[in-house]
Amino acid sequence: MTLMQKAITPSLTRAILTAGHDRVAGYVVRAEDVAFATTPSQLFEVHGLGYPGSPFSPFDRSIDLLRFHSSPQLQYRDVPGYIVPLWWLRHSRIPPGAELVRVFADGSQVLLARYVDVGTGWVVGQFGAPQPALASLSRCVGPVAKWHGAYLEADVVDNGHTVVLALANPPLAETGFHQSPTGRWFRRVAREDVTELFELDLTARWNGLSVRVVDQWQDAQRYVVARISHLGDDIERAERLQLEQVEAGVYEAIVYAAELTDIQTNQVVPHTWAPGPSAPQVPLLPQDPSWATT
Repeated sequence: MTLMQKAITPSLTRAILTAGHDRVAGYVVRAEDVAFATTPSQLFEVHGLGYPGSPFSPFDRSIDLLRFHSSPQLQYRDVPGYIVPLWWLRHSRIPPGAELVRVFADGSQVLLARYVDVGTGWVVGQFGAPQPALASLSRCVGPVAKWHGAYLEADVVDNGHTVVLALANPPLAETGFHQSPTGRWFRRVAREDVTELFELDLTARWNGLSVRVVDQWQDAQRYVVARISHLGDDIERAERLQLEQVEAGVYEAIVYAAELTDIQTNQVVPHTWAPGPSAPQVPLLPQDPSWATT
């Protein structure tokens, strides 16, 4: 699998280490393409961190990196015109095994945290440091599995042989679930025990802007609201609509679901998730971004 690398803003690092933030979006590179960059000043250059409003500086004492293996459901868009091959990754749940690493000016590194899977979340790398809280589960982003007639948030591990099922609360009828140190309930089951496995890709338009719906809930007045993330194809419109700029190329907002138009719900089903030869043929999303499409 291809190891990807992304520079993480200080605010996102805080969200990971305190709130267990488990999402990633924006510009990424292959780790092997930037292996020569071992200091903050070099990482500033190869990751193109000098964008307007950037929280980064070439004189930073450290820069945090997210490294993760590209999983089949991740969707990329090629960004041409750069010496180092660059891709834009749409809002996604962080894949299992991802690591948050801090790189210092002398080239040394320290592991800040490791994302185990959706059942455990982040585990900090420093002994005695407080464990992050758990981010809320969302079926709008990340794998979903149908098991014993119910749909649960999930992750695919062990080279596709095992599915991790996750619940925010202890199950009432099912046994075999365990509570992780972070408080979430999880169970590991064989892939063949899961009858459906997919990721929802809920897209829409908001004031003419193409977006992905990444969360939904009811507000205090019981109106359905949604968090939307723009799909990267119209930055000028995203800025005119005053979406929050999370970082370079990533714009998000919270809107009323009734304001969304042209809603489309698709199931992303990489063929590596298929249970066997009798499964319907579905397109494979690339693990190597050099073959990526949206």
